[in-house]
Amino acid sequence: MIREYFCPYLLNTGKVHGVPCMRPEGCHLHWKAKSRIPCSECGKPTGSTSGRCPLHVKGYYVIQYVNRLQDKAQCIQNS
Repeated sequence: MIREYFCPYLLNTGKVHGVPCMRPEGCHLHWKAKSRIPCSECGKPTGSTSGRCPLHVKGYYVIQYVNRLQDKAQCIQNS
């Protein structure tokens, strides 16, 4: 049984592509595309592992760096 689905891929504008297709994963252009989620700060679609767009990812990496420094300092202090 063949069903008709609509492409759920998010465009850069934030709208759903919505083209009719045969796969539930998406149309022929997007069925292998990396899934995109909204940025945790501004809501812009992003595919990064941090869940933030390029504009807001800097703060994420700074926090990760500070946490690594604190963990390292705590390990040295406990030794």
